[in-house]
Amino acid sequence: MPCVEGVTGRRVKVVFILAWLLVASLFIFHASLLFEVAWQIRVFVPRLMLHLGPRSAGKAIILGCFVVLLFAHLAEAMAWGLLLWRAGLAPSFSEGVYFSATSMTALGYGDVVLPPPWRLLGPLAAISGLLMFGCSTAFLFVVIQAVWESQR
Repeated sequence: MPCVEGVTGRRVKVVFILAWLLVASLFIFHASLLFEVAWQIRVFVPRLMLHLGPRSAGKAIILGCFVVLLFAHLAEAMAWGLLLWRAGLAPSFSEGVYFSATSMTALGYGDVVLPPPWRLLGPLAAISGLLMFGCSTAFLFVVIQAVWESQR
């Protein structure tokens, strides 16, 4: 196999395959989480309404969704960070999380950049992250809309 700056083509393939598997796993995780939160809302709304009243229940539901989605996105950034760190592409776990979080949010400071054979991992993390943020935004919109409708 030819070497690119001391990196074998086989290693590049393995890391990119792992990255694609991570993307697929994170999409499954994120979609499953959204469906689970939706299910839990349907199950617990009557109890919350009974104990807290409609206004407080709505606030609790929205706050709960924000917290769950915040931790989901943090976990997804940490999964990317772990991959980058274990593959030797980031000097530390925290540096990998930082790079992945700035990529996933399209913030992209550019102060941490992957070397040439690995640069495509940044856009891959960004595209998958933006899709997941978009799904979270749509989900929150539906939840907030449902809470507002129930307030009428």
